[in-house]
Parts: sequence; structure tokens; C-alpha cells
Amino acid sequence: MKLSDAIKTIPQPLLVLLYAAVIFILMIFDVATGPDLSFAVFYLVPILLAAWFSQKPVAYAVTAAGAAAWAYADVVTHAGYSHPVVPFWNIAVEFLVFLVAAELLSRLKDTLIVEKSLARKDELTGAANRRAFYEAAQIEIDRMHRYKHPFTLAYIDLDNFKSINDALGHEAGDRVLRLISAEILRTIRSTDILARVGGDEFVLLLAETGREQAAPVVEKIRAVLVERMRHGGWPVTFSIGAITYLRSPGDVDALVKKADDLMYVSKRGGKDRVSYAVWNESASAR
Repeated sequence: MKLSDAIKTIPQPLLVLLYAAVIFILMIFDVATGPDLSFAVFYLVPILLAAWFSQKPVAYAVTAAGAAAWAYADVVTHAGYSHPVVPFWNIAVEFLVFLVAAELLSRLKDTLIVEKSLARKDELTGAANRRAFYEAAQIEIDRMHRYKHPFTLAYIDLDNFKSINDALGHEAGDRVLRLISAEILRTIRSTDILARVGGDEFVLLLAETGREQAAPVVEKIRAVLVERMRHGGWPVTFSIGAITYLRSPGDVDALVKKADDLMYVSKRGGKDRVSYAVWNESASAR
């Protein structure tokens, strides 16, 4: 396990105590070594850790504690100053340096989090992108192997979507795609994953969900979407292939292909319908 991953597993109250302990130990060493050796840079260690692994209020508190500990060591180890203002100047400068370092690292962390989130989302619809879906599906496969929990994958294709682009333009088509994504995201749980994997194709991963639980959810999604399309005057319906996996048929590509095949069963059956199957450990869907 990486050090950063190990730190993330530590409860925040304990982590705050560790920050305080490090600062206290540094202060003891700082006082013991006298004015000849400076420990100022080492106070940045708990401050930067707090800025990266904790919320900003905690980082600011650790910054203040670090500056106070350094100031105490500075005052204790100096016999006197050339001017009474000097110790106050020193602590103000040190606190400012610590605060700027903590703020810059905290902002860098926030920026990286946002960029990572954007890299996992479809820019147009806000749904997950293919990469994020594959990662989530692999996690679900691994969970199935460990705990034997089923999950359901639904492949959603928009019937007659091309007619919107042809008649109304791509902006209207993009609006429809965003609406569809928003409606599905409002319906599913936070643990489920909706991803856009093609121009007008979505996949829905229902975590730890068997057919009995998945079927009404998928039917509700189709009904809600059809009603929204009818309300908007768009001639779009939805062909869906939904398959519940009791055992994994292999990798993520295999999962998607079987759901995609079921979606085409809905297409050939007249569109605007859901085709269900359950995949067991023996061989084929039933």
C-alpha cells in the first residue's frame, strides 16, 4: 500500500493528533538545538500533510499551530533581539510563509480533483465516460468474485435519434442527450453508474442488483424517458437490453457485448422495449 493510501485510511481526529504530535516534537528539538540550527522548514511537513489530506479549516489550524510552535522556540532560544518588534515580525513572516504554502498545496489538490473528475465524465451529458465505466465495471466484477453479489447491466439505445439531428440540427440532438442523461441520473442511486459509450448509446450499471430489483428500475427509466420525449415532441423511443450477472462471463467487454446483443433483440422486436436475461455460471443467458 502506498504511503498516501495508508494516510487516507487514518481517521481525521487521529490524523489531527498526529499533526499536533509532530509539531510538538519539532518544537522540542528546535528548543534543544538552540538558535544555531533552524527547524523552520520542517514545520512545513505537518502543515503540507494537513493541506493535502484534511479540510482547509484543519490545514489553517495546523498552520497556526506550526507558526506558534516555531515562534515559541525562536523566543526561548534567543537571549535578546535588536528591537522589541523583531519577534513579532518573525512570527508574522513565518506564519505568512506557512499559510501561503498550505493554501497553494490545497488549491493544487482541489484543481487535481476537478481535473480527475472531468477526465472521467462525458463532456456533453455529464454522465461517466467509457473509461470511468470500465473501471467501475471491473470493480463490480471483482466484488462479485469476492462476495458473490449479482449486478445488472442495461444497454440503452435511442431509436430514431438520427431524425432529430437531420430535422432539427445537432444542437437539438445534444439537448436531447443532456436531458436523457439528467433524467436517468435523477432516477438511479448514487452507487449506480450511467455512462455514455457512443453517440446515442448509454450503459447503466446497477451495482449489487438482481433481476427482481433491476427490472422495475429499468422499466421506470424507459417509461420516464418516453414521456419526456413525447412531451418535447421528439420521435425518440428506447431499445434496452438488460442482463443480470450471477457470474461474470469474463472481462468488461464481454459484459457489454451481451447487453448490447440483448438491446438488438429489442430492436428486432419492434423497438421501444426492454429485453431481459440472466447470466449464470454454466453457459448462456436465459
